[in-house]
Formats: sequence, C-alpha cells, structure tokens
Amino acid sequence: MAVEEDMFNKEVDNVVKKPKRKLTEKQLANLALGREKMRLKRELAKKNKEQKDNLKQVKTSDKVAKEGQKEKKKAHKVKRRTMKEINAEKEQAILDRLQKEETDKTSKRSARMDLYTSLKVKCLEKAKSIQEYTDIKGALDGIDEDTLHCDDKLKAYAMKVMKPYMTKKENLKMETEEIQEEDYVPENK
Repeated sequence: MAVEEDMFNKEVDNVVKKPKRKLTEKQLANLALGREKMRLKRELAKKNKEQKDNLKQVKTSDKVAKEGQKEKKKAHKVKRRTMKEINAEKEQAILDRLQKEETDKTSKRSARMDLYTSLKVKCLEKAKSIQEYTDIKGALDGIDEDTLHCDDKLKAYAMKVMKPYMTKKENLKMETEEIQEEDYVPENK
C-alpha cells in the first residue's frame, strides 16, 4: 500500500496546456462586423423603445386632452342649458308682467265703465220727461274714450250735461263732492 500512496503523491510536472485558438483575419473581421451589427440593432431597439414610449406619451396626452375637451363641452352644455333656463325664466317674467298689466288695464277699464254707467244712471234718473231723458242719454252716449278715462274730464262733462236739470242745492253738492278712488278700483282686486 505504500506503493499506491507514492503513486498518488507524485507531482505531475508536465501539465498539458491547450493552445489558445487563433482566429484568422477573415474570422476576426466577420466577428467585428457581427458585433457592430448587434450594437446597431441594440441602438435601434433602444430608439424604437424610446419612440414607442414617446408615442405612448403622445397618445396618453391626446387622450387626456380629449377628456378635458369633453369635460369643457359638458360644462359648456350645462352653462348653455342654464342660460337657456335663465332666459326662459326672464321671458316668462316679462310675459307675466305684461299679462298683469293687461288685466290691470282691463279691470281699470271695467271699473271706469261701471263708474260711467252708474253716473249715467244717476243722470238719467234726474230726467222728468221723455224729451229730457233722450237729451241726457244722447249727451252721455257721445262720451269718447279720452273723456271716459280722465276723472276731471268725465266729472266736468257730467256736470255740464246735468246742470240744466239739477236744482241749485244738488248742483252745489255735486260740485263739492269728490269721486272716491274706491269707486275706480275693482272690489275683487
């Protein structure tokens, strides 16, 4: 067994070394060309990736811009709708005001006509004969719109028509009597 131990303890002096592979000039040129192609391919891929990233950014910014425009359009529609509503309310208010004025005018005219008819009846009651009645009625039927709607003119006209048919006492009473405003205003107001 000692022989075996010596065998394993021997040092090997000569280690067999493989020589390095030597490439020919053509192989070296092709290798350099291949490396250059790979470098260019990597650069192109990097540029393409940057372009894709830029394209993505552009698309997302376009998408955000479109969404912003949609929001602006919605806000504008809401604003326009509210402006339409405001204008419709204004139009309705104007219409209501005009209708109220028209009803006021109508009620004033009807009150004025009621006053006129009551004055006419009072004047016709003073008649003592058919001739006086037709004279008074003819005079009172000849009242125009202007006279009818003016208090002073109406009162003056009635006094002028009725003066010959009234006694001095009634004449003084009518001159001093003022027509109350309640007579002109309709009661249902």
